[in-house]
Formats: sequence, structure tokens, C-alpha cells
Amino acid sequence: MSSNYQLAMKLNSIFRFPVLPEEIEVSYGSDNSNLKVYGVGECTIIQDSAAANISFSSFFPKTYFSGCNYSNIPDPNTAVAQVLAMKNTKKPVRLTLTGGMGISMYATIEKFKTSEVGGDPGTVQFDITFKEYREITMRQIKVNVTTQKATVSQSSPRVDNTPAAQTYTVKKGDCLWNIAKKFYGSGAKYTVIYNANKGVIGSNPNLIYPGQVYSIPAA
Repeated sequence: MSSNYQLAMKLNSIFRFPVLPEEIEVSYGSDNSNLKVYGVGECTIIQDSAAANISFSSFFPKTYFSGCNYSNIPDPNTAVAQVLAMKNTKKPVRLTLTGGMGISMYATIEKFKTSEVGGDPGTVQFDITFKEYREITMRQIKVNVTTQKATVSQSSPRVDNTPAAQTYTVKKGDCLWNIAKKFYGSGAKYTVIYNANKGVIGSNPNLIYPGQVYSIPAA
């Protein structure tokens, strides 16, 4: 099964969730504060919005079935290890949902809970929660006591702020060469697309099928 909806997170590599959750909850809060003013009453002081929280539940199936979003699904234990590895880096991931709400944001993995239920041995159920990450750039001011002049140094961002990879849905008559030419201007760069989508395409880059959705990384 292939869908226009793709749910993935990226750090050093891309991890695609094999089964889309039935529901994704995104909550946007605020850090507004209330103040009582004599003669006026209660007033609200509007502050910057709080970081969004994203949570959903799904599972890593032991064997492929028609509800999977791509064919070459990872082993459940391997999938769990990959998610934990990203969480344990203590770095934000790029969380992307193509289609629907169109989520694309940096987020930290706040909670990751797994379980296994009877009747489906080997399949791992999970609940995961993300929190939106916002880059804070620290500046360091140095003062030369002789010239009494200050210089400000800018620190480098901790995350890659390049745009999220595009996606492309395969149409009848497509081949990787033509897709690469469309996005990169050169069909010879088809290997860039193939290497980013081996989990969807499989071992033969010449066999692609209509309806498959590919991640198109920056060339």
C-alpha cells in the first residue's frame, strides 16, 4: 500500500513510520498571564505562543500487511532501536507529515512508550509524544578595554535549518531518471532519489510503481 500521507522524522537519517496512526493530536497552547488592575479588573497579557505538542499511537507490525505505508518495513525491534537512538541523541528531529495537516517542524521526542499484546506476538505497539523545538541563538559580547569597543559573535544554530525534503508521487510512465531530471535538471542524479527511498523502492531501482511516494532530498 502507498499513500500520499507520509509520516517520518529525520536526524542523521530518515525514519518512516510503517503504519499511519488513526489519529494525530496537535495542541497549541499559550503562556499568557493574567493581571488584576484596580478599577479595570482582570487583564490578559499576551505572550509568545507555547511550543506545540504532537502525540499519536501506532504499531510496528511483525509482518507486512496491506495497511502498511510501504513494503520494506523494518523489524519491530529494529524500529524501536532507531527511535530510541534518535531520542537519546538529545537533539531535535525534523518531524514531517505530508498531506492532511502538513506538519513540518523541528521537535524533541519527549515520550516513547512501547508494549506487546497477546494475539499478535512480535508486533510492538507504541505511544509517542513530541514537543516543538525552537532555535535560540546565543550572542557573546566581548569588550576591548583598550579601545572600549564591543564585538558581538554569533553562535551557529544547533539544527539544520534547510527546508524539509520535497515529496513526489510516482505516476504511470515515470522512471527515476526522469524524476531526477525534473527536480535536479540531470537524470544522472537518480541515485540521490534511490538512496533516499530504498525502503520504498527495494533492491531494483528500475522497478518503481505508480502511487509510491518518494522523499526528494536537496541535491
